[in-house]
Amino acid sequence: MSNILLLTGLKLKLIARRPTVLAFCVILPLLLSLLAGATVVRNDLSNLQPGYVDLADNDESHRLISMFESSELGWRAVREDEIARALELGTLDGVLVIPEHFGMPESTSTIDERYAAEFIHGKNELAGDLIRENYSIAVLALAMNAKLLKDLSGLEGAKTLSTQEIERRLTAKAQEARAEGADLCLEIRDDKMGDSLPLIQVPDVAVEVLFLSIFSLLTSLMLADASTERRMRSLPGGFRRDYLSTLLALALTGILQLALMVGGTRLFMPETTRPENYVPVMAVLLLLMLAFGQLVALIPGDRRFVPASLLLFISILTGGSFIQLPAFWMHKVGQFTPHGWALAHLQGMEVRWSVPLVGLLALMLLGVAFVLHRRSDTLSG
Repeated sequence: MSNILLLTGLKLKLIARRPTVLAFCVILPLLLSLLAGATVVRNDLSNLQPGYVDLADNDESHRLISMFESSELGWRAVREDEIARALELGTLDGVLVIPEHFGMPESTSTIDERYAAEFIHGKNELAGDLIRENYSIAVLALAMNAKLLKDLSGLEGAKTLSTQEIERRLTAKAQEARAEGADLCLEIRDDKMGDSLPLIQVPDVAVEVLFLSIFSLLTSLMLADASTERRMRSLPGGFRRDYLSTLLALALTGILQLALMVGGTRLFMPETTRPENYVPVMAVLLLLMLAFGQLVALIPGDRRFVPASLLLFISILTGGSFIQLPAFWMHKVGQFTPHGWALAHLQGMEVRWSVPLVGLLALMLLGVAFVLHRRSDTLSG
């Protein structure tokens, strides 16, 4: 064990001789995140900022506002003269203007027009679409309730009942259906929203996924020295200790680089958040990149960099780390690449391969690389 720790320290010193590699893979992602505006206001959709202006101030608008409050989306009342400034500063992602005639039967000829309102988008179109979707569902519930009341009032047995009594019975039946497990699935179709929602929005963590893999590959190639492995083969158990110390050194430097990236991001952008599964997914991605580096190390030293960088670029591009890709691509192709798999998990998409399964696969690839290193004619000389 002491020999492995000693070898690990020596390999860490070899990596430390080129501090520019670590600096490049820490400073550049921070700069890219800053340029992309990786802040809560722009990219963190867990902190939406919706607002509303209630010009109607009647029972139906109050019912709509109570539905907003129950959604826990963070709706807040604003004045009409505050809208333009709030949207320009980014303190609001969208504002709903409830007109004076909202929900009034005598205002329009149809129920749909009775519940129409004006929605003003903010700068973040995706956040605005999510807020608009929340408003659309709430208004749809009110409109459907009004239509049901109208239909029930026209029935033969309901002519002796008041509108309040019909509404009370309808509410009681709806609560009874919910208690029995009734569920309603809604599909909202809109031309403007349809252009943005099917796309995978590249998250801020895509930068960290990208540079963790680049740093892991570069450090793996730095420690892939055939002459060192040949010398270690001459010692009893030397090759195994050399291989384990290499993996341990690469894992420690990868963790250090990731910690510096995350720490720097939190320092400059303290409100930026990450998914709950961030640590296990990034740990498995690091194992995959270590296995990839060890397999690439089997290629002779003067010819390994080009194929290694080409394979890495293909995985990064098809996995969606460079550009946002359509959902069908991520489901059919992207999730089966290391970077696409990591991004899909971090995005909360449905992924076919679980984190433990891919972690086990990465360990198996490291084992295969160990066997191939031992049998390699190039490394044995």
